[in-house]
Amino acid sequence: MTVEPTASQFSVEVRLVGDDHRPEEVSEYLLADERIELRSNREAEADAEPEVDCIVCTSVDAVAAAPDGSVVVAVLTDASDEAVSRAYEAGAMAVVPSDETLPDRLAWLSGAGGPAVDDSVDTTDVVSAAAAFGDAACVLDRRWRVVEATDAFAAVVGDVDAPPVGENVWAASPNARATAEQCWQAVMTGDAESFEATLPDGRRVAADAVPLRDGLALRYRDVTERTETEESLDRYERILETIDDGIYILDENFRITEVNEAVVEMTGYDRETLVGSHSTMLADESIIVEASEVIQQILTGEIADGRLDVELETADGSTIPVETRFSALSFSDGTHGSVGVIRDISDRKRYERTLTALNSSAHELFESQTKPAVGETVLGTATEILELESVVVYLYDEEASRLRPVAWEGEGEPPSIGPGDGALWRCFAESESVHLGTDVTTLDRWDELTPADPADAAAESVAIPLGTHGVLATSSSGEDSPRGQSTLTHLLAANAEAALDRVARSLELERRRGELARRNEELTNLNRFNELLREVNRVLVESDSREEIERAVCERLVDGPSIAFAWVGTYDRVNEQVVPRAWAGEERGYLDCLTESPEAYASEPSVRTIRTDETTLVDNVGQEIQEHQWRRDALDREFGSVASVPLTYHEFSYGALTVYATEPNAFDDGTQLMFEELGVTTANAINGAEAKESLHTESLIELEIRVSSQNEPLLRIARALDGEVQLEGSIPQTDGSLLYLTLEGPDADADTLSSLVVVEEVREIVRRDDETLVEVQLAAETLPSRLADLGGAVRTLTATPEAVDVVVELSPGSDVREFVEHLRESYPGTELSAKRTRERSIETQQSFRANLGESLTDRQFEALRTAYFSGYFSWPREQTASELAASLDVAQPTFSRHLRVAERKLLDNLLADERRTRL
Repeated sequence: MTVEPTASQFSVEVRLVGDDHRPEEVSEYLLADERIELRSNREAEADAEPEVDCIVCTSVDAVAAAPDGSVVVAVLTDASDEAVSRAYEAGAMAVVPSDETLPDRLAWLSGAGGPAVDDSVDTTDVVSAAAAFGDAACVLDRRWRVVEATDAFAAVVGDVDAPPVGENVWAASPNARATAEQCWQAVMTGDAESFEATLPDGRRVAADAVPLRDGLALRYRDVTERTETEESLDRYERILETIDDGIYILDENFRITEVNEAVVEMTGYDRETLVGSHSTMLADESIIVEASEVIQQILTGEIADGRLDVELETADGSTIPVETRFSALSFSDGTHGSVGVIRDISDRKRYERTLTALNSSAHELFESQTKPAVGETVLGTATEILELESVVVYLYDEEASRLRPVAWEGEGEPPSIGPGDGALWRCFAESESVHLGTDVTTLDRWDELTPADPADAAAESVAIPLGTHGVLATSSSGEDSPRGQSTLTHLLAANAEAALDRVARSLELERRRGELARRNEELTNLNRFNELLREVNRVLVESDSREEIERAVCERLVDGPSIAFAWVGTYDRVNEQVVPRAWAGEERGYLDCLTESPEAYASEPSVRTIRTDETTLVDNVGQEIQEHQWRRDALDREFGSVASVPLTYHEFSYGALTVYATEPNAFDDGTQLMFEELGVTTANAINGAEAKESLHTESLIELEIRVSSQNEPLLRIARALDGEVQLEGSIPQTDGSLLYLTLEGPDADADTLSSLVVVEEVREIVRRDDETLVEVQLAAETLPSRLADLGGAVRTLTATPEAVDVVVELSPGSDVREFVEHLRESYPGTELSAKRTRERSIETQQSFRANLGESLTDRQFEALRTAYFSGYFSWPREQTASELAASLDVAQPTFSRHLRVAERKLLDNLLADERRTRL
């Protein structure tokens, strides 16, 4: 059909209806155009007003209230899809925005305006032509009503089965509303509009809007599939250009037909150079051959795709390690090629090399024998392989309770770390990794490092605990660092901790093995020394003189383990120096040095032992050789250690026994104890030998000694009695002495002694005319016991209130001066009154019997002889006293008196000297 032209209108009468603030806003646009005659409806209802060309409503309720058949335009505050649909349902012909185009829109709708357009278009021809191509097309009048439409238009509208001829297209179809604004632009400008739009149901259409004098011709073509394809291709192209991996396409001759930007950047060639070139420009020909074989396997279905590691040749002549994954690609002309992805694996290769190097360093770590060696290996790995800039390996010093640096790299020298020293101590104490702040750069201030927030800290600046062994502290800017540097650093720390654990276990195992070996050696030596001591003890028992004992001990000792030399020395008081008495082993002139230079040997172990009467042990002769001559001489003779023990019997010194070993530290505590026991045993043997020898000699030394010291209990007893006291005999005890004393004088009172603290018990045995025999138990050591300890035998002892006078016998060869000095140590003020040598009276068996016979009467001898041979002294007795008296024809009391007197005389002859000398 052809639309008849309408007469031009010079003005448009508009009534503005609304119940909110919008009318004022809309009226401003309407009053600004001289074509618009605005009539307000503020005072009367809309249906009471005279007819107008157009009613503008600012609310849906106003649209619903407009008269039927009116040209109603909605200008809404709420332009949502729901509000627009309600406006069209209420009868709006158009829903337009409130802007400066509002007058033009109203003029066109009312037929009073619009641009000049060609009027030669036959709308029927337009619809017929569109129908022939299956397009959706329609012709609309000025009120947007469908005049004509193709059947396909109903499919675009989507909500009706047939084209909505005569209906407002925007009201009939929400889909069509998607193109409303472009249609308005066409009718207001007079120019045809070609555009694409996405309908609410998701379809994509290409539309042509052609303005007519009294309407609009509108055509739709569904381009959803094409658009999706184009968008997919466009998206794919954008993806290809934005991904980091290179994408390439090769033809069947392996010529490059397409590459993305990543390949251009990777190779350094521009796209024009690459496209059309053979792929051998980028890879070795052997790779091309291998790729061709893989393509054939893909085409035959043996594999789905291929993968090769390639050294990609770049424009500057260098190579890049890449991984390419590719598959076969069929072209439309029936040929095939390949499409593939190139990925730069430089970082991966570097990471693999780093892991390999780290694995090698782990082997080196586990071969380290000391903790500092582990630290050096960790440092080398951290700086050379992990490329860390500043590294410090700390090890914990348990004795000092501090972390001490053992290996480091960086500016400055790191300090030790103690409790409270920043992040590094916290890392070790809490056994947790700590990220480090980067405000401290030089190593000499690393004790000031503070913890940093992990979110803000550099991953490479971290302190990692090495178990109980220490801390690995690192700092790095992170530039050009290996991929996964932080992970590798923690892996290195884990390897270091395991290596330190192994070293600690090895050291502990080695210590235990050494301790076991040492104990085994000590046990072996102990067993050998025990055997040696048993041999020495056997020799001591068999030896009859001091000389034999000293010589035998030395000879047996040099047979012991590692003993090179042994000797016995004593102090020569005349020359005031130590002189050797016996020796054995590899002496090699050592004793000559000692006797020739006594002052230079003042610190020699044997001299010190004799001077102090204490054991002297030198574990290592090789120490302090500059200060001691004897050490240099001993070292020249390959002596490694020395032990010297005193030969002392009850504080009486027989010198010192000194042994020299070939090795340092040869005398442990057990060996030292055995040597000390040997010294005591040897001194006892010497004392016993001298005592035995004294019994066989015809001469002895007799000393008269006066003791006035208050320490002597006998002097205190004499002063308590104010009289003279004679010693009859003494029996030494472990906790004191038991004495038999004769108290001179008829007035001596034994009970007086009970008042003395030193007297525990006193018992009167017999009282005679001028003397009393008592038994006294003392709590302290007495002079007789001390004399016996020093090797003396008491002949007589008399105590007076002034002093104790005693006559003592010593064996020949005894050192009288030393004897008296030792006595003075116990009893200060002791004086030697006289010294003489006398002959010992030796009584034979015949003379003993003769003396006994002279002292007995015939009756006494007869009673003693009869009792002996009759079994009177047997136990139990074979004869009683009554029976023996009857056999002798005497009274029993008479027999008993004769027998008792005979027994006393026998004991007097046998024990007279013993009573005087018994201690």
